Amino acid sequence: MTGKFGMGVLSLMALAGCGMPDTAGEAPAEQTRTQEGALARKGPDAAELGRMQRYLDGRYSPQDVVHRFRSAVGDDIDCVRLEAQPGLRRQGMEKQAIEKAPRTAPVGEPVDTFGARGLNPHQGLTDGVDAFGAVQHCPEGSIPVLRFTLDDMKRFERLEDVFRKVPGGADPRPPSAIEPPAAGPTALHQYAHAYQIVANRGATSTLNLWNPYVELTSEFSLSQIWVTRGSGTNLETVETGIQLYNQLYGDNNSRLFIYYTPDGYTTGCYNLSCSAFVQTDTSVVIGGKFGSYSTTGGTQYEQKLEWYKDGPTGNWWLRVGTTWVGYYPRSLFDANGISDAAANVDFGGEIIDKRNGGRHTATDMGSGAYPSAGWQQAAYQRRIQYIDTNSVYQTGAVTGTRDWAGCYDISLFLDSTANGWGRYFFFGGPGYNTNCT
Repeated sequence: MTGKFGMGVLSLMALAGCGMPDTAGEAPAEQTRTQEGALARKGPDAAELGRMQRYLDGRYSPQDVVHRFRSAVGDDIDCVRLEAQPGLRRQGMEKQAIEKAPRTAPVGEPVDTFGARGLNPHQGLTDGVDAFGAVQHCPEGSIPVLRFTLDDMKRFERLEDVFRKVPGGADPRPPSAIEPPAAGPTALHQYAHAYQIVANRGATSTLNLWNPYVELTSEFSLSQIWVTRGSGTNLETVETGIQLYNQLYGDNNSRLFIYYTPDGYTTGCYNLSCSAFVQTDTSVVIGGKFGSYSTTGGTQYEQKLEWYKDGPTGNWWLRVGTTWVGYYPRSLFDANGISDAAANVDFGGEIIDKRNGGRHTATDMGSGAYPSAGWQQAAYQRRIQYIDTNSVYQTGAVTGTRDWAGCYDISLFLDSTANGWGRYFFFGGPGYNTNCT
């Protein structure tokens, strides 16, 4: 089955599954993304390569890697001593006590009875061994860190580009009512999302997993949660979701990601790439891919994600499924930002459009189907809630919006049955077409 523009791209139905360690989770060979062509990026020069190597040397020491393996989905993992991880290398963090779980917990979360219709995929950390005989999980006292090498960094022109939400263009403002993104089908960042302006200590949603088509290796497609406060250079966010971004990860697989900025995207970083997020769990790979993805008309896979502010003086904790993975320390944020609480929650899709050939990108959002296609066709987020300043889950009332319905759209619903889908939406679209040029 050929894909967009006759590139021989396999349909989404061909992308699910988990195989042998050296191939599992990889997109088929036919599903190669368009290279930049006229938009070709220069590689780093010798001086920049030196900066990149010094960054890698300072991220963590080889002596702090207690185990290495290739996961069952093909990711190369370093097990780094808990105390030596990148998040503890920031000045002032060296002697800080590591928290293993939040001191408080949000309350009032309803039971999810959706069951096996939405399956949680694994990330390839198992009790098995890889092709070299290495056990495929990290020992206690260490954390799994996705290996990142100089060859990976060479996909970027500058060291700073590794940390930016996307290099080569203005970084985004969260798509909120306070600071909406540039509207229309010509913006670099385009959205279909649902937001609420409300004082909060976090947000949660269950995200449907797909491997979307992304046209250029320097473009991405994601589904995520934003928790924010402030504006301009005072904007602070914590973000998490599922992202396919070939330039960053080197393949065409959607991956679990986190991002934060304390200053309106002037600085910030993905995953564990800078001294920010402190991971405490051994079972979740931040930046890791999944063993299975949803297929059109077939099994739907999903992942529940959550940010939780541990009371007014605690840290911003990430929860994946039922696992507390780690936290952004409160000290990263300002009193006028999210150090005490946030002011907005947002849920939805985002793509990058580099205008290849002067036309709109053909990058998919979600599954590539419009929301009207519905269950087993379009991507969704469900059980959308925020956590109020008393640490209680609230369904709330989000407002849906999109930049251009002909490119990407969103449809909101409310399931009021006990323990059902709650607040949810279908979203997405195919990008370039006769209604999106």
